Amino acid sequence: MTEEQPFLRNHWSYVASNTFRTLLMFGVMILVWWGTSEGRGDMTYYLAFILVMLVIIVALNIIYWAKTKYYFLEDEIVVIRTTIFRSETRIQYDRLASVNVERDVVCRILNATKLSFNLNSSMNVTKAEAYIVLKKDRADRLREDLNSRMFGTVRAVNDDEEVPQEEAVSLVDVSTWDIFLHAFIGMSTYQLLFGLAMAAYSILSFYFDNSVSVFAIILFVVEFLMPAFAAFFRYYDYSIVRQGDTVTVSSGFFSTRTDCFKLSKVNFVKIREPLLCRVLGKSILEAEVVGTSDTKGMPLLCPLKDSKVAYSLFRDLLPEFACEELQAKQRRISLVALGFWTILSLAVVAVFAYLLVPEIPSGFGMFLNFCVVLLYILCVGWFVLAYRNRSIAMNDSIVLAVTGSFDRVSNYILFDKIQFANVFSNPVERRYGAAKCKINMLSTVGATAVVTGVFEADYLEKVSETVMARIRDGRYDFRRFQ
Repeated sequence: MTEEQPFLRNHWSYVASNTFRTLLMFGVMILVWWGTSEGRGDMTYYLAFILVMLVIIVALNIIYWAKTKYYFLEDEIVVIRTTIFRSETRIQYDRLASVNVERDVVCRILNATKLSFNLNSSMNVTKAEAYIVLKKDRADRLREDLNSRMFGTVRAVNDDEEVPQEEAVSLVDVSTWDIFLHAFIGMSTYQLLFGLAMAAYSILSFYFDNSVSVFAIILFVVEFLMPAFAAFFRYYDYSIVRQGDTVTVSSGFFSTRTDCFKLSKVNFVKIREPLLCRVLGKSILEAEVVGTSDTKGMPLLCPLKDSKVAYSLFRDLLPEFACEELQAKQRRISLVALGFWTILSLAVVAVFAYLLVPEIPSGFGMFLNFCVVLLYILCVGWFVLAYRNRSIAMNDSIVLAVTGSFDRVSNYILFDKIQFANVFSNPVERRYGAAKCKINMLSTVGATAVVTGVFEADYLEKVSETVMARIRDGRYDFRRFQ
């Protein structure tokens, strides 16, 4: 390859998008400094400093834009950067797992699209190996060409593309109300209760003490409101479309994202049922897919919907992951360890409540008593649900491990995706022939593990025995996942 060959550069919206994010960051800094500045001279100094930094950052972005070239050759993508240091990245087409589409606010205004290239690798799993920003029509043509190399001749569904109506119908009918419920009650029970507790404390402090608890409000905003609104805007206008063995998932309000992947790239399937969602008869369907994971979590196949809808989509979309075997319940000996942790938690709550009594402001005694009673109920509830929810089942190709207490999680794991399984037990469990199993898998976030409840040790040993048996007799075929 020679640098005289035709190449592409990022669209100029790359510089505009980075500049916009920088302006937002500096805007927050100005507001903070404005609140803490005691004199106009200090503020003038801050503004001058920010202006200089802004000019430097814009200049660096322009240099980075000008010095980055993309070559799309017959069998690979070559990205060359010649800034302070020269770097060269080569991505073979047959190693691509997916080409995802991202469009932030600036890209949508300037009619540009960001394409991210993801590999079949556990390295750089939370970010793309490379990306390019192009004019939307040119990006669509490039993505269609790359998808034809990866998925055969399958076309991905684009946001504004003219396609027959029957091809673009989502497998699940998701309304804005569904996304709202998913964002605000689809989070973990612990996060939901903590956010509500901070909100209640802020209201009571204002009512009884005529003051606002800034710390409680910050925790409520950071731990509850911000994640909830982020999830709402991320999954707004959600749709999932299947064409042959290829699935396209798209969503987004301010910034849109489209993921396209083959079903053979799915590592394992997870059905989450937080406590409140389970009471309402609703579930969330997620799947770990090579090349689509990021820092925001696992790809979503079905947001919070009725359990019948989520399980129906699971059986229709990924029937090879279904496990209809009878689930084994936990051994009663598991109550020993669960009881120990419950009693220890109750003791810790009692000690903290005793130490906090002298520090509680006037009028908050009732609130403290309520919180203590609620924590006692939660500890006992955890004990009961942790024993009842956990189960395990397996057939010739799938392990179903149900974990969790308040938030029940059903993990459907292919034997061929398991790296190793570690069966372990404490002295009491070992005496009665019981144990736990830690199932380790190579995943899109590097590595992940699922720890089962307490079951017969001999039954759990079948996990690793089945993995080895599938390798020996040839049932394991790596070509299924290419």
